[in-house]
Amino acid sequence: MSDFTMVSRVSTGVEGFDSIIGGGIPEGHIVTIFGTYGTGKTTFGLHFIYEGLKNGENAIYISLDEDEESIRDTASGFGMDLEAFKDSLEIIRLDPVSVKESLEKVRNEMLQAILEMGAKRLVVDTISVLEGLFDEKERWLPLSYLRNIIKKSGVTAILTSEADKTQSSSKYGILEYISDGAVALRFLRKSEIEEPILALEVIKMRRVKHSRKPTPYIITEKGIKVLEGAELF
Repeated sequence: MSDFTMVSRVSTGVEGFDSIIGGGIPEGHIVTIFGTYGTGKTTFGLHFIYEGLKNGENAIYISLDEDEESIRDTASGFGMDLEAFKDSLEIIRLDPVSVKESLEKVRNEMLQAILEMGAKRLVVDTISVLEGLFDEKERWLPLSYLRNIIKKSGVTAILTSEADKTQSSSKYGILEYISDGAVALRFLRKSEIEEPILALEVIKMRRVKHSRKPTPYIITEKGIKVLEGAELF
């Protein structure tokens, strides 16, 4: 039996996405979701968290940008009632500057929180805010700490990031190297005068056979829907 068939999968809750990667994210993986503003990065993370909560799993959502009320309101707008899972979900707002000043303390506290809660899923949104506080030579440090926490705890994690100007990598191009998987959310145009189309591409996913073909998706009142099998243009 191959490694591809033996791996346990975690559903993302994103309609049409799991089948692209053979049934879901491998358990224990770190997956980076990157894209420009308005491509649905936060929505993807909320789908992932909400799917776990519905399945009886505990989860942690760490925000380096929005406050807890904004996160709950965003989820509610897509029909995800996080209030119904108060005992299973912890939403943490971290100040990026404070994280930079005491990485070791945050690392220990975060690992402790994950283990004490017995969390199965973790979302960090958006990690590029923290990366931007470090110079180029030190930027790998918080990401290395974060990877260490996630791997020690055994959670399955999604990290969101802004994309670079080409939309081909995360903002600083480092996250892909510490992650087991990377998914690009992009705006594509057939021509400058036509309306852009949202397209998703699985850049990498370790231990998973997957298509690299860009796939269109839409964002509806229920969140993200991947249009598997549809043509871009």
